[in-house]
Amino acid sequence: MFRRISFFLGALFVFNLIMMKLHQTGLLALLLLLLTASLVGAQENNMEIRFDSRLESILNLNMDPEANIEFGLRQISDELYQVTKSPEDVNFSIESTGSWNLSISAIDPYFKGTSDSSQKIPLDFIGFTIESLGSNWDNGLFSNTANLTKDTVLTLSVDKITVLTNGKRGNVGGSDKNAFVIRWKFTYEEEARKIKRFAGMKIKDDYYAGKFFITLSESQTPWKPE
Repeated sequence: MFRRISFFLGALFVFNLIMMKLHQTGLLALLLLLLTASLVGAQENNMEIRFDSRLESILNLNMDPEANIEFGLRQISDELYQVTKSPEDVNFSIESTGSWNLSISAIDPYFKGTSDSSQKIPLDFIGFTIESLGSNWDNGLFSNTANLTKDTVLTLSVDKITVLTNGKRGNVGGSDKNAFVIRWKFTYEEEARKIKRFAGMKIKDDYYAGKFFITLSESQTPWKPE
């Protein structure tokens, strides 16, 4: 601002001197035109310097929108069931120019029979684990992504469960770096105490299905457990 004022005062002083010398000539109008153009040019340059732009980050989740959890059961005896259909794995990938966190939740608190919707099985009948297929490292907070299902099986819930979080190395990248697969598992395979509980439900022969949400959100700092 000081430089602009100095420039203006200097130009005005020179202008007055020349005006005194050339008052009787037709050059006065020309000098006024040149001085105005100079000042307008300075203002245009200043506006260009102050111009600023902001790029929005990209955060895309690539997954089959029709993906769900479906499995089939057939009763063989009072306490013995046969799995006639196992739930299919769900592949997904993330494209991001910023760091991100991911959570998963079930839509309903039960799996319902596809033939008889009155037949219900609690959510904790099925668990899941997420496996990384991309080049980003998912082995804890000091890696690219912290995978909370690493070496364990989590059960579904209607509440959001944070499962993949931004690590200290940052999980920015395309689908080649952030590719994953959800593998569904029957939890009674992991906990024998649940066998009697599920056997006591008198589950009827049917295919059972449920839907789930995956929520992808932006993260500015490495995630910390509460």
